[in-house]
Amino acid sequence: MKKSKVLLKRQGRTRIFRNEDMNFTLNWNLGISQLIGMSPEEILAISEEIRDGNPMDWVQAFSRHAYYLSEQAQLSAKNGFYRTASQQYFGACYALKAALQFSKPETADYQTAYREMENNFFKGARSAGFPLQEITVPYQKTYLPGYQLKSKKDKQATLLIIGGGDTGRVDLFYFLGRQAYLADYNVLMVDLPGQGINPARNLTFTIDAAQAVSAVLDWYEAPSEQIALMGLSGGGYFTAQAVEKDKRIKAWIASTPIYDIKAVFRRSFGQVLSLPHPILRFAGKLLSHFNAVTDVSLGKYAWQFGTENFALAVKEVLRQAQTVNREQIAVPSLFLAGKGESPELLRQARVLSQNLSARGIPVTLKEFDSLSGADAHCQVNNLRLMNHIVLDWLDMTFKK
Repeated sequence: MKKSKVLLKRQGRTRIFRNEDMNFTLNWNLGISQLIGMSPEEILAISEEIRDGNPMDWVQAFSRHAYYLSEQAQLSAKNGFYRTASQQYFGACYALKAALQFSKPETADYQTAYREMENNFFKGARSAGFPLQEITVPYQKTYLPGYQLKSKKDKQATLLIIGGGDTGRVDLFYFLGRQAYLADYNVLMVDLPGQGINPARNLTFTIDAAQAVSAVLDWYEAPSEQIALMGLSGGGYFTAQAVEKDKRIKAWIASTPIYDIKAVFRRSFGQVLSLPHPILRFAGKLLSHFNAVTDVSLGKYAWQFGTENFALAVKEVLRQAQTVNREQIAVPSLFLAGKGESPELLRQARVLSQNLSARGIPVTLKEFDSLSGADAHCQVNNLRLMNHIVLDWLDMTFKK
């Protein structure tokens, strides 16, 4: 396998790093900086300390900056400067999140850093005056962790936001939760099985995410019937499963929608499938040879799936994953897709859009080109634009 080959295409351009995963994650953090936390200059300064493709450099550089910002935030809060403290706490949170992206999750240090990240997030939200509540949703014999923001107005619509394989509940805040609350929506941001820190509690990815989404809606006392569901990245598949089955959901947003996860895995990880069966269990090691960043990333995904290595996770997805019945989706929908991401994700967004349109279901497909600055996966390179487009659509759909 060539060292330049990327497993999952998520963007069209290289900026700072030639390593695809590292470059995408840098752009992602620059996107966050448009809305909250660290400034672009801080992130670019941190990147100067990182050797291209070296995950240890990345983890150390972002961790150092996180603890610097946390100390600064504590000083600001002590002096009563809560606006400043909020920015610094949020910066510390998302610097730690960046570090965790290329850290090994089985270690005690990962668990400690994760708790510190969420602690900084909570302090940042409270310092900024957000009425953030931590929630635990009963699920099977355990729980799903999340956050809630209640609108100050009565009987407002609710937005439930679900992430994918690289996100936790703190990410859902800048992806849309913050702006949705400011636009007078009730907001739920919840980690499903396999997301956030859940795999550390043996709560790994499941074949039916609809059960978890329905568990959230069972627990939630909705102030109105206007409930919208948003899925990001792999959440585009999790939420598609939920929209197919749970009729309490009245609107769906996905970046991007995925109805056939097997096709995504076949096209993105096809090299695993071509290996003889006796070699398959070692395929994760073979795949990771093309760089150290991929080695860490594949190990993290295997942890989320609860498998020995990523190749076995791919095998289980192809054996067990359910294909969503498109004919059962019958709610107004907004699909977002960047021209720089996987052709298979673009294809499924277009097919699903055509299917809904042919059945008379209101659907909007927004494809972002390079001039929009939002053509990367989940519009991480222009989150502000994505926030505005989604909220405009929601306002129109719920006639706010």
